[in-house]
Amino acid sequence: MKWQCAWCGREYDSEDPPCGTCGHEVFEPVSAGSASPFESGSLVWVCTNCGREHVKHSPPCSRCGNHVLEKREAGSADLSEDVSIPGYLSVGKPYLFGIVAVLVLVGLVLAGVVPLPGLTGPPAPPDAPGDADTSAGLDLAVVEAELHGSLDAERAAAGSAQRARGDGLDAFAEYATRHRVADRYDPEYDGTVPDFGAFDPQCGTSPTFGIAEPDVDITAYDGESAVAEALADRLLSNGDVREAALDDRRAEGIDVHVGPDGTVFVGYLAC
Repeated sequence: MKWQCAWCGREYDSEDPPCGTCGHEVFEPVSAGSASPFESGSLVWVCTNCGREHVKHSPPCSRCGNHVLEKREAGSADLSEDVSIPGYLSVGKPYLFGIVAVLVLVGLVLAGVVPLPGLTGPPAPPDAPGDADTSAGLDLAVVEAELHGSLDAERAAAGSAQRARGDGLDAFAEYATRHRVADRYDPEYDGTVPDFGAFDPQCGTSPTFGIAEPDVDITAYDGESAVAEALADRLLSNGDVREAALDDRRAEGIDVHVGPDGTVFVGYLAC
């Protein structure tokens, strides 16, 4: 006696489910003279989503991935019926929100609104009244470098390790110092200092930061080195600053800004 799968019609010599084609667990006898729907191809499995016909019940659909296939007679399918094939938009719809979010984030990063450490650089410091680059004919970047040299000389005398200046540390010191100046002299300023991590600081230890206002009139000194020595003397006379400048750290950030009334602001970060 011949047996056939009650679901897909595949014939077998014995009743030994499950079916090797569709996995169905029920076999039924094959009537004498009857044609097997499986062997004749008179049965098809139609995707309920896109209408794609399959000769075997083997989900998912090979066209759209739908897991529901419906058994039909091959001649019962309406071949004139328009079949809706999913386009790129419908297939990608579940991922659309994530794609849009990534594109928006990339746009904000490129516009400089959102900083991305290591790629876009540190946040640009705010505009602040006074002098950030030169003052009284002196180059403040040179003053900062000379001040770093004066502190290194003091560390050498004290037996402490020398320090390098870190770009991220300098950038944070500059931002925070300008923030202090703008907050004091500009009544319309309402900015805040970004998170420390936005400056990619490369710190091996917890940072120590402060903004000093040493009593130094830079117009009274001849050259950047003289100003830097005067600033170092004033800073190291403060116990907390001296400890931060001479303890066991490996890097520091420095910013010097002269306010509109001549007040000198020194942002100092040890890390």
